[in-house]
Amino acid sequence: MSAAKPKPLCSILSRCGGCSDQSEYAGQLARKQQKIREALSEVVAADRVGAVRGLSHPWGYRTKLLMPALPGKRGQGPMLGFYERGTTRMVDALGCPVQHPLTLAAAAMVRQVLANSPVIATLPKGGKEGWLHGIGVRVDPSSGATELVLSGRTPKLPGGDPLARRLGELPGISSVHVTAQERRTSYLLGDDFKLLAGRRRTVFHLLGEEFHLSPGSFFQTSAEGAVLLGELVREMAPASIHNFADVYGGVGVFTRLLKDRWRRASISEIGAGAVADAKSWVKATEQTTVSVLAGRVEQTIGKVLARTPDFVLVDPPRSGCHPDVIRALGDDGPPTLLYVACGLDALARDAAGLTRAGYAIDAVEAVDMFPHTPHVETVARFVRPTVS
Repeated sequence: MSAAKPKPLCSILSRCGGCSDQSEYAGQLARKQQKIREALSEVVAADRVGAVRGLSHPWGYRTKLLMPALPGKRGQGPMLGFYERGTTRMVDALGCPVQHPLTLAAAAMVRQVLANSPVIATLPKGGKEGWLHGIGVRVDPSSGATELVLSGRTPKLPGGDPLARRLGELPGISSVHVTAQERRTSYLLGDDFKLLAGRRRTVFHLLGEEFHLSPGSFFQTSAEGAVLLGELVREMAPASIHNFADVYGGVGVFTRLLKDRWRRASISEIGAGAVADAKSWVKATEQTTVSVLAGRVEQTIGKVLARTPDFVLVDPPRSGCHPDVIRALGDDGPPTLLYVACGLDALARDAAGLTRAGYAIDAVEAVDMFPHTPHVETVARFVRPTVS
């Protein structure tokens, strides 16, 4: 008799657009390793792909929460939840088992405050009624500091300063911001953020470093996953680096995690908030050997490579690197290149371009940043074979 399959922890698994697989965790990790091997089969041998490093506890790991809102019952505040898979119907998910307890607690408290306010939620299919599209919550588990973002139709919060103060006084809330989008979209956060209460930047901790982040600046969604990824990058990076290039570098996470190894470093990033955060760190710590290049990577990659880095790390969005970036790296890239990927299809495409240009993959490792989903964070090391 075969063993019974574990029962999914979440009662809305079949409906929610978030998780897709809550089967036995070891099996999830094995399937993801096989998925990586298949995706990269044209560019690297299967035995070069290591086992996926899993979280010690694959529940309650998500430290970032984005929840759309719908008009709720009178006196209960806006309904917060997730969309059903493939639809704009919403399911109440304030008990989501993959969210960190602090994110869920913050969302529940915010809903209670909004229940006694003039804030009304908008509808997914448009219309001119309501103001609130949804909320964003991000927490630092080590300190409990919580960043709250309200996504609304305009930058003006219904209820004004009194409501902003009430939200800012909630336990753990370190900052309250609003981001405005006239029309409701599938992604709640806009490009601009207005501070309503608290600190402009929230401090997040990772491997002994304090990152002061603006809302919208990217940071990994899993605290333990970020630690595993940071340790993995340190394992796969050279022990000594003369000139390091952190491409699609965000706030400079990898620059800082490798700062004991490089002599000079550059961070290339387009996000305005992340650029400001990186420059703030450079200024505050008087980093004279770090430069921050703002703009699209495909436009700054020439300046990056003109500095002849001996090690480049690229950490692009899920869509992968711009073709011009791959061409530039293929023509003038360093002896060693590390590619951190959250999109396997994009990694396979970009890896094909790099191998055609003379690179070879000598190692592939991965971290299960997103248990119970098909996604995996993959790190591939590319080297240029030396000619004897």
